Amino acid sequence: MNDRLACHFKTHPTIDIPAAEVLGVSRAMLSYLVKAGALRRIARGVYAPASAVDDELVAIATRSPNIVFSHETALVLHKLHNRIPALPSVTISTGTRVPHSIENAVSVYHVKPELHGLGLARADSFMGNAVPCYDPERTICDTIRSYARIDEETYVSALRNYAAKRDRNLPLLFDYARTMGIEKKVHKALEVLL
Repeated sequence: MNDRLACHFKTHPTIDIPAAEVLGVSRAMLSYLVKAGALRRIARGVYAPASAVDDELVAIATRSPNIVFSHETALVLHKLHNRIPALPSVTISTGTRVPHSIENAVSVYHVKPELHGLGLARADSFMGNAVPCYDPERTICDTIRSYARIDEETYVSALRNYAAKRDRNLPLLFDYARTMGIEKKVHKALEVLL
């Protein structure tokens, strides 16, 4: 395998065509490496080393730059809940869609485009690879906002675990709540725990 690609895969689980071209690796070379068994195609224009273990969240995230892991999945990634959901939860901007190839494999939440980037961060997937995910404060706001879609055990566990975190950022949490128009709901949900 190309030295530049090998170096890239030390810090990134996948590579897409634009990133490969920046490294000086052509589409033809990517195709050759797939045929030679050094790479495997995990999505259109996205490749991983053949030896890499499948990471469901990475495979989902590579399907669209608009996908952000949120709600139940983000709660687990941030260790605010310990039960992995049957379907990963993702948030996308209103007016966009998840690709057909994964629409039955994820639980989709929609949000206004101006709120889509609020609290955007990266978290380690269950396999240890970085994936787009909302930070803990945005995740708690989403959990409170989507109370009707989240089971009660998950909801209560998430709020208790967040309240117990030493590194929680309450000013940021309430800033997000204000921006999302749910400040009263957040105060009411957390007032007993804080």
